[in-house]
Amino acid sequence: MKITLVQFRRRPLAEENIWTAISLAKNEKSDLIIFSENWLSSKAINLDDYIYYIEKIGNILDSNILGGIQYVNESDSIKSVGISYINRKPVRICEKINPSKAVGEREILAGGKYIAPIKVYDWKIGCIACVDIFYPEISRLHAINMADIIYNPASISGESVKLWHSVLQTRAAENVVYSIGVNNTNTMYPDQRITAGESVVFNPHGDKILELGSEDTAITVSLDYDYFDFVNRRWAFREDLINKYSNIYKSFFKENN
Repeated sequence: MKITLVQFRRRPLAEENIWTAISLAKNEKSDLIIFSENWLSSKAINLDDYIYYIEKIGNILDSNILGGIQYVNESDSIKSVGISYINRKPVRICEKINPSKAVGEREILAGGKYIAPIKVYDWKIGCIACVDIFYPEISRLHAINMADIIYNPASISGESVKLWHSVLQTRAAENVVYSIGVNNTNTMYPDQRITAGESVVFNPHGDKILELGSEDTAITVSLDYDYFDFVNRRWAFREDLINKYSNIYKSFFKENN
């Protein structure tokens, strides 16, 4: 499967960001286009508006979309939610389970619930919202639910990028999945730190197969299912997780959702 990673600096207006996203991705030929965290707006928007924008991009680019995650107003609260546009239908793929303490999200965001991997062609993709990648239980549950890819739309500051990469690499190897992190470029945090870009892809062996720089860009990478199958047959990590530990993770999330 060919996947296009899109990273760029967020502008003040949602429409500016929509057209930036389209202009960067329009010449890429892929099966799926994926985005970062809050690339559309730094403020909470209505969920219906978010869905409308993701559908708009998908229709203009004639592509499946994983629309990152976005602060949305829903049921009298603010959540961080991920919406996809797959086979011309919007699908919720992600909620931020653990809002970030470091940037003050816990003062404004309601915690979300776990959402199982979705199917795109013959692949199953599990979305993990930004800081949730640091909670291994979520990735483990995706692996138990047979994810082939872990997708982490994020907003990571420059001093934390190396740590973020190391966590994504670990999640890839320990769960025998492709792991993909997509980050904003040159976008300011509430505490004045700046995001660094450097979106990245690791294969199920934990090898880095793509790393972007700090510029606004869209880059396409090919994922090989035969290689995923090869590593999965060679390493017992995922097999043991499913056969020995799945009840622990499933019961934990059932109790906490």
